Amino acid sequence: MVLDFILYLLYGLAFFTLGVAILSRDIRFSELGIARILWLLATFGIIHGFHEWLELLRQVNPDIQTPTFFLFRLVVVSISFLFLLYFGLFLNIITLYGDKALKTTPRIVKVLIGGSALSLLLVAAYLDLGSGKDINTRLLVAFPGGLLSGIGLVIYSRTVRVFSQNAAINFILAGSFMICYSFLTGVVPSDVIVPVVDVRIILFRGLSAFLIMFFTIRALSVFSLEQRELTNERLLRFSQSEKLASMGILAAGIAHEINNPLTNVSLNVEMLKDLVGDDERMNKKLEAIERNITRASRITRELLHFSRDEETPLQPININHILTSTKNLLKNQPLSSIIRLRSQDVPEIRGISWKLEEVFINLLMNSIDACNEEDTIEIETFLDKDRVMVVITDTGHGIVEGDIFKVFDPFFTTKEIGKGTGLGLSVSYNIIKQHGGEISLVSSEHGGAVVTVSFPVMKDDN
Repeated sequence: MVLDFILYLLYGLAFFTLGVAILSRDIRFSELGIARILWLLATFGIIHGFHEWLELLRQVNPDIQTPTFFLFRLVVVSISFLFLLYFGLFLNIITLYGDKALKTTPRIVKVLIGGSALSLLLVAAYLDLGSGKDINTRLLVAFPGGLLSGIGLVIYSRTVRVFSQNAAINFILAGSFMICYSFLTGVVPSDVIVPVVDVRIILFRGLSAFLIMFFTIRALSVFSLEQRELTNERLLRFSQSEKLASMGILAAGIAHEINNPLTNVSLNVEMLKDLVGDDERMNKKLEAIERNITRASRITRELLHFSRDEETPLQPININHILTSTKNLLKNQPLSSIIRLRSQDVPEIRGISWKLEEVFINLLMNSIDACNEEDTIEIETFLDKDRVMVVITDTGHGIVEGDIFKVFDPFFTTKEIGKGTGLGLSVSYNIIKQHGGEISLVSSEHGGAVVTVSFPVMKDDN
């Protein structure tokens, strides 16, 4: 009796501690997909810990085992395993399709998954009501839930390996013991005595619960490491914005000083054309001068645009309309046919239409320059809390890892001389900041690059 008391006490405490440890960690700003569904595992831990304490109460006071108590305990254990099943299902979606899979998964798919799991639970609970035991609930819900969760944690370790090898190992160990727990809980009946050691299976369940709790809490350190990297990235971005501000002041002065001589040179070239007449050799020379004047004028124009502050008031804008308009503007560009727009209904933002069009023209032209006819460029829009997200994914040649932090620097370009000024992304960065937005660029897992742009949802002034 004393051994059972201690065993069920610690068994429940292990799962309850797991739930509290997850809920007490601040993961609101994490970009890891698992952060969005950890609350399901936490809810399972807290409810299942409570269930084990109900079992402890039954051990201490056998007279309490009435039909009402059994029904209550069945409801509690069923709900706990339902949350575990949900966690396992959604975790495997993330492991198969990436951290942003849940954002892009249609709502109807989520409803179907949730409805199927709930239906399975109701069938199992109905079968258990007649037997007076929770065997079917454990077999049909707990077993697949624990198995999917364990497999998902093991596979997801590949994602967190970029932050920490130790965190990845802890994910693998937590997943492995979750798989063990799924068999011990879902397949093996509670009254089984393990041969050789001559102890009840509940001892091994409790040990598995403790190890799941231990390694999962250790694995949660990945969020601290991620937060540290995000902080370093923000500090770097802040220093870049300070540099961009200084460059803007300098660029405005340079552009104004260069524009006047260029205008004068352009007028004199026109006069020279009239003087040389039909001299083919001289006309070719003058055309070469004109081309270089045009290029220099374009650079000064972009410098002025780069340094320009917000002059036009922000208006309500639907980002989907901006992207459709931008796609139409690029329809005569080579490879424009590989651009695919997948937009969801999103709230309006405050912005300046022509400036945002310029941002997306710059971003899409960069993607086009990096692609060939076999590649694809996908544009997705969706709502993430209070921000409208635009994700541009291409399968082109991508960006060298060492260049990712330089792409927003003025005059930095990987294009051939004459094909780019290195100001397009700098101008875009400034425009996005004027709109209160954020932009990030990373290499895609499947080759190419992923650009994520976000804007705050327009707030109702009323």
